Amino acid sequence: LLIAPDRSEPEGLRSDLLGPALCLLAELVRRLQRVRGEPLVPLNAWLHDGPHWHLELFPRIGRLAGLELGAGVYINPVSPDQAAAELG
Repeated sequence: LLIAPDRSEPEGLRSDLLGPALCLLAELVRRLQRVRGEPLVPLNAWLHDGPHWHLELFPRIGRLAGLELGAGVYINPVSPDQAAAELG
């Protein structure tokens, strides 16, 4: 999941949009917990700072394998349509 502003900004950590983006991230974590039926869902979240800053959320619902560990490319077995319907 990626959360990003609709325009470039010089510094994400100083952005007025960071607070609302973090609130959205928290809401998405709550929805993920509801969908999974678990109070704590293992996940990773990153803030990539810079002129095109964004937040990334990656739930860890499966085992990491060679591609994920070696190349840093993550595979999600849930289709985007299914994820949107369940998280909506």
